[in-house]
Amino acid sequence: MGAHLRTPTRAPTRVTAISQRCASTKSDPTTRRPGPGPAAMVTVGTMALATLPTPLYPAYARAFHLDTTGITVLFAVFATGAIGGLSVTRSRISTRWPVRSRIIAAALLGVIAAVLLALVPGVAAFALGRLLSGVGVGVAAASAVTFVTDSARASGRHVRLWTVLTPGLAMTGLALGPATAGLLVGTGALPRWGLYIAVAGVLGLSAAMLPAHDDSAGAGAPTSEEARGHPTCAAPHSTSPRPARWPHRLGACTAFAVTGLFGALTPHLLSDGHRTPTVTEVGVLAALPFIAGAFGATALSTRVQWALPLLITGLVLVTASTVTVSGPAVGTPLFAGGALAAGAGAGSVFSWSLRSSLRAATPDRRAVAATDAFVWAYLGLAVPVVAVGTLIGVVQTAAVLGGITVLVAVAGAALVWRGGLVSSQ
Repeated sequence: MGAHLRTPTRAPTRVTAISQRCASTKSDPTTRRPGPGPAAMVTVGTMALATLPTPLYPAYARAFHLDTTGITVLFAVFATGAIGGLSVTRSRISTRWPVRSRIIAAALLGVIAAVLLALVPGVAAFALGRLLSGVGVGVAAASAVTFVTDSARASGRHVRLWTVLTPGLAMTGLALGPATAGLLVGTGALPRWGLYIAVAGVLGLSAAMLPAHDDSAGAGAPTSEEARGHPTCAAPHSTSPRPARWPHRLGACTAFAVTGLFGALTPHLLSDGHRTPTVTEVGVLAALPFIAGAFGATALSTRVQWALPLLITGLVLVTASTVTVSGPAVGTPLFAGGALAAGAGAGSVFSWSLRSSLRAATPDRRAVAATDAFVWAYLGLAVPVVAVGTLIGVVQTAAVLGGITVLVAVAGAALVWRGGLVSSQ
């Protein structure tokens, strides 16, 4: 009998190992993985905590004896924290920090901030709470967004739904903050400290429910070096030239600048010089553009050609309401319609910016791309707050709104020129 011939075995090469590692990131139909719900709740909760004080600022101003400049400084503290948190997620140190741990840290920062805002009196404690809230928002914004979409793909459940909903999570949270404060604190249904503690509870519970296994930062995720060395680890489009990033940044900046404008202007427009607006009035009306923004970021995410007309129409209506209405303009249908239209346009623009940034990035750079979009978004959010705080009382409100409308129109024209806001994606 002849000797059995043995096929020589080859040691696994680096490419083979990487191929197996890339394949391991795909969902196993026999394994039921945790869904993205808890991470989504952390995003919504941290964003809600960010805007929850909006209708309460008049009360804080009286308690802390602050003028408009002081309130603007307090917002700048929050914005500084948000940019700082986003900067941390962009640093090389964060690449060694599992995404799940980052989201838990963001939630815990929100819990600490909420407890400070609820139980510790004084302007110093309020400023510290806002700073920690900002850092938490910055860390959660980019980390949770990519974690939600990646978890949906890994679990194999409702992938398309979560892909559509994810850009709207931030706007949903930003809407819930002033809305719940206005409807619960403003009506006396819940004390101010009770609402803060409730938010802290939601954040803590969401962090505890996060899956123990971190698919997005564990052994299954290829490193940057591996993704570059093995094309199959990259997205199918990664071999094509990368589009310019400035349209995505400009879109995110413009979208949040519009929503920030309403948050900054609403208390001023509600006041007619004879009375202080109620918490309910400020909260509900400040939430309008964010509610519409959540709708625009989801339902209108594939109708980006409507974004610029909605933005300009909304801002023109709001400007007209301040010129044609005697007394507070905010409560008029003209203002409400303008806020809803502008908010929907802003949400659609932000959804386009975030999705385009993620689509242009390779898988190992998605978190960086999301962080970049939110950095520019929060820079845009700070601009109208500082402008309103500086110019109101010096320049007529209609002139401020008119100037911002022109700037938004110019930004929109630049985005249309680049071809991003004239066709569905």
